[in-house]
Amino acid sequence: MRKHMGAVGLLLCGIAAGRAHAHGVVGQRSFIEPFIAEDVNPKNEFVIARPEWDHSRDGRTLTLGFGLEKKISDRFSLTLDSAWLDISPKAATEPHENGFANLNVTLKYAFFIDPVHEAIASVALESAAPTGSEKVGAEQSASFKPFLLYGKGLNELPDALEYLRPFAVQGDAGFEIAIDRARTTTLAHNVAIEYSIPYLQQAVHDFGLAWPLSNFIGDAEFNFEHGVNGEEQGRSKVFVTPGFVYMDRWVELGVAGRFPLNQAAHDELDWGVIFIVDLFIDDIFPWTRWQPIGGMRPPTPMPGTSES
Repeated sequence: MRKHMGAVGLLLCGIAAGRAHAHGVVGQRSFIEPFIAEDVNPKNEFVIARPEWDHSRDGRTLTLGFGLEKKISDRFSLTLDSAWLDISPKAATEPHENGFANLNVTLKYAFFIDPVHEAIASVALESAAPTGSEKVGAEQSASFKPFLLYGKGLNELPDALEYLRPFAVQGDAGFEIAIDRARTTTLAHNVAIEYSIPYLQQAVHDFGLAWPLSNFIGDAEFNFEHGVNGEEQGRSKVFVTPGFVYMDRWVELGVAGRFPLNQAAHDELDWGVIFIVDLFIDDIFPWTRWQPIGGMRPPTPMPGTSES
């Protein structure tokens, strides 16, 4: 454990030197790890912390998320993730609870990658094992979520709109299906709209922005949940998650707000704050680039190189 913490300390001390981006590279584009939406890119990463503080009319919830994604091949990855929750009800008569959420296992395959058009599409299957505590709302039956993921940069805009080229869109859409038929089947769709300062500097116009501004990426996410059957049938919730991230070759650090956009969402959440600390382990620990299919792989190419 001390060795790991030492590596993280060295990483954080060396952030200023890491101006090259090599995460989620498609052509000249580096896609971020979004706050809510799933990243379309298979990758090697360790989300050591995704803290979220939510405030609602019923009380407050602290969620400490974490996850590990490992590439099985260049286009295929396996992810394990979960979270620890601490729930503080507003009503004094209700007990304070804490415990782990269910364990999620996700398989992701990128079936389409077009570097010239900065486009990528993947399919994924997420399964939730009932390992969590019922006291914090973890469902006690397994569920599955097949979903489609996509990412596209706006590099094809004409010269008159060149300052819009740093925009990109990522998203995912799929059904969460529970084995227990009494539970609600939910259609979830998340859309992340990003504006990349690194892309602006490297592919549009170099304004000479200094570190760390040169590594910032703005991100506004819209999160939709629609009940298809069960108790929530016909009920739609819409949230917005605006924020920004710092991203270099080794780490992504971000912060965002989370707000309801309709009454159904407001019934669940007044406001929230979410953070992310994401380590790109294939550049921190080169041995993690080994893949069961393909063996040891070279470092992730830089945006705009012939290999990306």
